[in-house]
Amino acid sequence: MKTAKIELKQVKLGTLAGATDGWMIIGEDDVIHGLVHRIDGDLYTISSTTDERIQAFGWCPMFDSLAHVQNDLEIALAMQSAHEVEEWIEQSDRFDDEGNHRHLH
Repeated sequence: MKTAKIELKQVKLGTLAGATDGWMIIGEDDVIHGLVHRIDGDLYTISSTTDERIQAFGWCPMFDSLAHVQNDLEIALAMQSAHEVEEWIEQSDRFDDEGNHRHLH
């Protein structure tokens, strides 16, 4: 499967409780595709207001490690459309159609 080269660059993100660790999703030519941040302690989620391929993961997808985030994003960002990402997710073991609000694991 084709992959894109990305970097997860650690940054500080502002919250009501103060600064917290986050990561910018940076692709070729230093293009920022979105953000990664922690949720529920050891879980991570991704978001983007501009890249539909990241939005295709759905609302608040959950990942168990930064390595998992990086691996999935390297695959998704090599794809040409959000529809292609959605099909890949649905055909993979990352899709949960039963009771977890379609979150990824």
